[in-house]
Amino acid sequence: MGKFIDVLAIGAHPDDVDLICGGTIAKMTSHSRSVVIVDLTRGEMGSRGTPEEREREARVAADKLGVRDRFSLDLGDGVLENTSDNRRKLIEIIRNYRPTLILTHHWTDLHPDHAQAGQMIRDIMYPVGFARYPAGGEPFRPNEVLFFMGHTPFVPDFIVDIDDFHDQKKAAIRCFASQFGERDVEDVPTGISEPGFMEMIEARARYFGSLIGRTFGEPFAVTRPVPMYDPVEHYERFPKIFSSKSWHSHRLRSDSSRGSKPSETNVDDLEVKE
Repeated sequence: MGKFIDVLAIGAHPDDVDLICGGTIAKMTSHSRSVVIVDLTRGEMGSRGTPEEREREARVAADKLGVRDRFSLDLGDGVLENTSDNRRKLIEIIRNYRPTLILTHHWTDLHPDHAQAGQMIRDIMYPVGFARYPAGGEPFRPNEVLFFMGHTPFVPDFIVDIDDFHDQKKAAIRCFASQFGERDVEDVPTGISEPGFMEMIEARARYFGSLIGRTFGEPFAVTRPVPMYDPVEHYERFPKIFSSKSWHSHRLRSDSSRGSKPSETNVDDLEVKE
């Protein structure tokens, strides 16, 4: 049997997971959830930084997010393909770690590596549970796959409140010094190295946070309706629709009525129990 972790986050390149859903990961690890990150490539086609440098940065960023482990499959940056061999490798990793949730790229993302990663995960969700599939490990299926938003926008099925973890996410992103911000004059300038890039990341988080009455949020999509155990308990954590009261006032009132400290969105609500 495998390791039974809570979350397996799969990104195409080092820094993808940190950039797109680092706040959600930081929140889950703060709740004592076990998280492992898999980078499908080493980022060797990037305009800046060496694969070795990016690997070191990824490990430091993983420590910032509090994850249990992080590693790369080296499946080829810029040429990532949805092949039977690559699907087998992913199936064996999923069977080994046996996560409750998988987080990965949306299959419609503009970047071809991102799209291939998302489609591979979609394609293996049934075979990973086949007893006779030609791959190592015991058959297993996660409870759900959550697809995060990269380049291509989509209408999210839910948004995770990351108000208390946005700064931790930014700290993880800054670990990738080879990719973000100014470096030596001979370095190739890229879109993500421009000073305004981090402002764009924050603007997106603020936009999605505003949709749920929070300051920062991260959007996700799923391929089936989101199950919910108790709608009242779930929604009482959030302000009323078009409420004139501030979220802060709502949270203080809601928490005092329950005799508890200020609450947060419970990531556990996203789990589907078999």
